[in-house]
Amino acid sequence: MMSSLIVDKCYYTQLALQSLLQLNGQHQKDILSLKDINELQTACKSLTPEIIFVNEDCFMSDVRSGKALKAVINAHPGTLFFVFISKDNLNYQNYVPIRRNVIIVSKSIRTTTIYQLIAHNLQISRAIEIGVPLDLTPVSLSRTEFSILKMWMSGLDTQNISQHLNIKQKTVASHKGNIKRKVKTQNKQAIYHVVKLTDILTSGMFVGRPHPLRPASESGEIAVPVG
Repeated sequence: MMSSLIVDKCYYTQLALQSLLQLNGQHQKDILSLKDINELQTACKSLTPEIIFVNEDCFMSDVRSGKALKAVINAHPGTLFFVFISKDNLNYQNYVPIRRNVIIVSKSIRTTTIYQLIAHNLQISRAIEIGVPLDLTPVSLSRTEFSILKMWMSGLDTQNISQHLNIKQKTVASHKGNIKRKVKTQNKQAIYHVVKLTDILTSGMFVGRPHPLRPASESGEIAVPVG
């Protein structure tokens, strides 16, 4: 039986995730709680985890830990990584796949949604037939959306962006709406935070049309850091 790893300092989060994993058929002995990214690196040298849960607090303030987690993600393409946003003031209550095996998740998300995400992944990894598959297509921006996002994050408003790109303000607003829809939030700060996490954990946001079941190197899309 493959294992699942939890890197989260909150004891209650550990208990909740252990419970959800056991409801999906994992044994308690195959669920390990780790205190930091260093322990995660060590564990992944001898284990092939199906799922890894990581709280952003374990790496956001430490560049070395962020790089180490990125290396673990790259070394385990068959493992699903849930990265929890723990900042309460973002008012983000959803999830967004940024890679085929990396999903950014709010800690405020409904327990039933986490359960569905776990069940979906375990069914795929164990070749169990899935009823209605979840859409876990990694978020991808058009080139125009990406340009607008960079300007938006640099502090430019809609009017200034429209002048820089020589397009109508209504068009800029429409592209912003598309970005919000793809990241599943109306909160600008939450969008910025998702982008920042994406840049830390991967080579950046996908720009182009993604093929969710194929590696990025084969799909014709590119990944570009926003920051």
